[in-house]
Amino acid sequence: MHPVLEQVDWELEGGAVVELLRALLRFDTTNPPGNEAGCVAFLADHLRGLGVEPEVLSPVAGRANLVARLAGDDSAPPLLLNGHVDVVAAEADRWRHPPFAGEVHDGVVWGRGAVDMKQMVAMSVAVVGLLARLGVPLRRDLKLAVVADEEAGCATGSAWLVDQHPDRVRAGHALGEVGGATFYLGGRPFYPIQVAEKGVAWLRATATGATGHGSIPRDDNAVVRLAEFLARVGRRRLPLHPSPEVRRFLEALAAVQGRPARAVLPLLLHPRWSNVVLRRGVRDPGMARLLSALLRNTASPTVVHAGHKTNVIPSRAEAELDGRIAVGSSEAELLAELRALAGPGIELGLVAPSHPPTVVSAGTELFQVLAGVVAEHHPGAVAVPAVTPGFTDAKYWSRLGTACYGFAPIRLEPTDPDFASLFHGDDERVPVAGLKAGLRMLADAVARHCCR
Repeated sequence: MHPVLEQVDWELEGGAVVELLRALLRFDTTNPPGNEAGCVAFLADHLRGLGVEPEVLSPVAGRANLVARLAGDDSAPPLLLNGHVDVVAAEADRWRHPPFAGEVHDGVVWGRGAVDMKQMVAMSVAVVGLLARLGVPLRRDLKLAVVADEEAGCATGSAWLVDQHPDRVRAGHALGEVGGATFYLGGRPFYPIQVAEKGVAWLRATATGATGHGSIPRDDNAVVRLAEFLARVGRRRLPLHPSPEVRRFLEALAAVQGRPARAVLPLLLHPRWSNVVLRRGVRDPGMARLLSALLRNTASPTVVHAGHKTNVIPSRAEAELDGRIAVGSSEAELLAELRALAGPGIELGLVAPSHPPTVVSAGTELFQVLAGVVAEHHPGAVAVPAVTPGFTDAKYWSRLGTACYGFAPIRLEPTDPDFASLFHGDDERVPVAGLKAGLRMLADAVARHCCR
């Protein structure tokens, strides 16, 4: 632990961050429509109470972003802590506890956004407030950005800030999602630190066919054509794209495994063996899905539209697909791979402009700081440079030259649920003990990187 933090009452600080997260979870910031302004106003008041004066920047009514800064001596480039407060929709009847109540049950904080990503917002606000209260001299500015609209593409959040207020958020490095939560492989704890994320290409598939009466089936039914295409997309893995970043991730995992896993994991990179290893060699289904997604372009059907009357065969059927571009691949390659599955009567196009993959180096001083924090706070654990299949605000921060790492630390135990499955899933939750441990890790990393 950095010396400036040795006298901190971590039980008190940990309890405060749990209560702050619970308060944030009570704001229904489902996007669309977002309505983040109330949550951001609450955070602004909270920061003022900690001695930090934030700015609230609103592109339109109801949408708001918060930025704040602790001034350093400018001897090093700024560090940006960032997170978004909008969340995806929750089907309340599928949850064991209400998704917008911020309740604690069985040592766990429940709520939509507990994982994605109000926990990082709560920890970041707490760290900024703590360093402000301690009054320690900083060798670089410490910036904070709490943003809207990440779940719907960032147009009124990070993209707007980068376009309209770049100096407020410009930094040398940034810490945000996705990474820093413990996972276990072969009984060994790892902390993935995101150094790369896949690109995104949201797609529309349009099937056309002949119209007719529903009582007389047709081979050229647009709905059937679309359904057959979506079934092929859902059941077939697209070709491998084993980028250097994914190779490095797998090599880091394999290096500390026993002999069988050490020999098997690299086979994921080989077309002949990859699917066999995923099917038979990776016992955890969630880990198998994640590794498969990192190795290739993907497209998940998510929205389907067709027809207007039960007894009329429509001439048109549409589906939206969440396409993700593998590191080292491109929009053109993704579209070509999907068109090979499409068949006659299917057209593919973009719903919105695509974004290429984002990649930063793992060979930096900050990455070494994060790795050191992991090793000290969780003996036996290893930090690994990781790739995420998701989309984050790093897509926009990086346009200002910021090197973005995914490090939103949460310490998990082997008995905790599959953390990756909780992103956008039912019963989203984080363990209280893991959140408190994560706060200490984040505070230590920031202090090591920023304090003189």
